[in-house]
Amino acid sequence: MNTMHKKSDIIVAQATPYGRSAVAIIRISGDGSKELVSRRLKKKLEHGKLAVNTFIAQEFTENLMAVCFDAPKSYTGEEVVELFPHGNPTVCDGIMSALVADGARMATRGEFTKRAFLNGKVNLMQCEALADIIDAQTAEQLRYGNARYDSKYKSLEEVEKSLNDALGRVEAALHYGDELEGEDIDGLDDEVKNAVESCISRLEREMSGFAGGKIVNDGFKVALIGEPNVGKSTLLNAMIGSDRAIVTPIAGTTRDVIDGEYVYNGRKFVIIDTAGLKEETSDEVERIGIDRAKAAATAADAVIFMTANGKTTEKIRFSRGDSQQSVAVCNKCDETKDFCTDYRAAESGGIMQISAKNGINITALKQKLYDLCPKDYGCICNDRQFDCVVRCLDSLKAAQTECEKSDGLEIVAAVLYEAYTAILDLYGEKADEKIISSVFERFCVGK
Repeated sequence: MNTMHKKSDIIVAQATPYGRSAVAIIRISGDGSKELVSRRLKKKLEHGKLAVNTFIAQEFTENLMAVCFDAPKSYTGEEVVELFPHGNPTVCDGIMSALVADGARMATRGEFTKRAFLNGKVNLMQCEALADIIDAQTAEQLRYGNARYDSKYKSLEEVEKSLNDALGRVEAALHYGDELEGEDIDGLDDEVKNAVESCISRLEREMSGFAGGKIVNDGFKVALIGEPNVGKSTLLNAMIGSDRAIVTPIAGTTRDVIDGEYVYNGRKFVIIDTAGLKEETSDEVERIGIDRAKAAATAADAVIFMTANGKTTEKIRFSRGDSQQSVAVCNKCDETKDFCTDYRAAESGGIMQISAKNGINITALKQKLYDLCPKDYGCICNDRQFDCVVRCLDSLKAAQTECEKSDGLEIVAAVLYEAYTAILDLYGEKADEKIISSVFERFCVGK
């Protein structure tokens, strides 16, 4: 947080989008908020009771609804006042200017939720889930975000509890080992081993679901790969339902990576159009475009290998790895003598026949991509969370190795502590300030 900004400051911001609307929400938080706002109101604020009131600004009065919440039961864990004026920018700006003149300051991005985090109302994973809920474009993303915010995924909580118990037992043995019998020590070793194995198993399951969780949030990324002028840009436009990419009969029109989004069966997809591939080119710009196309294909969750007029797709499968999912597509099928418009027979010899220009078998292609999507996912879904889980898992495997050596509990305790710290980082209890700030930069002002 900016050193000029103190946690004791009273902050104010509009919690609804800026512009004209029937009603807006202005949120004020910080110890003393109730007294500050009351100076401008004609009627007394009552805890938890939304009531009609009048706000007296510098140049006008505004009839509105107002409510206050006392600490620590409010969203931020501090005194909170919420005002519901008409959604007119002049009104909202005037109210906030009056409050700033009286001693409040404008809130920064995500500062209300950051205060909730700092006051122990939510953990960092819940904050990330909340940001995902705000950004959600599909019902699936909303369900996933709400499940994570409501802590319905219990696996990581069980890991944290098991590690806390195991570490406590090991440290007790180190400090009070002289008072323990040999059988007690042997029993402790077995308990620690079982706890470590159980935690490793849970974390590996979470790791296996990471790709699915990330795809739910970010979308299933599909790169269009093919030679120049096979209709990649036309296909992009057909799949997203708008003219996102420029389409001309001139080969090489697309020089850079262009993407567009659509939703199918409740799942978000990101289609990435790329420059046409050539084995050789003397054009420097074209070469850069080809390099970017290859990079996009490598980074994508799946690839559409595209040709036209019945040509083979083999020579453009330049980087098809065993783990990379792909669909072979032959475009402009209606320009051949025998083309198929039957959904059930859209694929011929493993190649899907389509016409991007005339919309033939586009739904079949979308279904094919949907079938490639992972359907299972756990509670980790971004790189920060993945890094924490990897560090925890590495430390647990090191602890497992040390347990097998039976050379004493000191090293076991050290690596268990590293594992436990990684879990605390995951929930934000030990996270670096820069990492914490980066999470809240995703939020809008007023949340």
